[in-house]
Amino acid sequence: MRQFIISTMGPALWIMTIFDAISIFAMFKGFKEERKDPIPLLTGILCLGLFYDSLILSMGAFLSFGPILKLLSQLRFILHCTLIPLLFPICAYAFEADEKIVKIVWIISILIMAIGLVAGIGIVLEERTVGVIRRYASSELTPKFADSITQMLDIVPVFFMIAIGIILWIRKKNPHMFFSGICMLGFTLLGIFLGKDPGGDRTQSLMFYISMYGEALMVYFLYRFIRKKAA
Repeated sequence: MRQFIISTMGPALWIMTIFDAISIFAMFKGFKEERKDPIPLLTGILCLGLFYDSLILSMGAFLSFGPILKLLSQLRFILHCTLIPLLFPICAYAFEADEKIVKIVWIISILIMAIGLVAGIGIVLEERTVGVIRRYASSELTPKFADSITQMLDIVPVFFMIAIGIILWIRKKNPHMFFSGICMLGFTLLGIFLGKDPGGDRTQSLMFYISMYGEALMVYFLYRFIRKKAA
């Protein structure tokens, strides 16, 4: 199974890149149609980061290791760490919180984004190759602060999303925010437990790839949430 995943990773990453591009278009189109709701705009901006992430990983099948791929990869981590906190205001708007709470959420989110920016810049990269994909990943030389922040950003917003999703499922009969968060969490955990190389070589981990399916499902269910909310 692992070898099949590795052998199909190249084309699958391009499919994800196309999916992310379509998601950007769909979200911005949704915002244009319903400007009173900022959720499609914020989700579209989040999708821009996911699109860049999958695009750079896809290009790893063609680009060689060097300054260009390394610079593009550093930016990939920076975007990830600064855009993921947008899930907090997305949840606040979905919850239809009052203006004061939304402002507080935005202040907290911007502070977290600033910390994420510092963490993304501080990540020390190393070369890794899995199948045909060459990529730069966080190395053991990455400061503990940056490593801890990136791990927290992968988990904390998702738990917040799940909690808000449960409330919205009960109150608004709209379960898609919950499904969005639970899929992201589920595939993150799958990446941790199933992405490890049987031989113990951490450079051959598939966690980065498996978790991307969770990101795709997260975006899909956010889109479903937005559509149901607008109906």
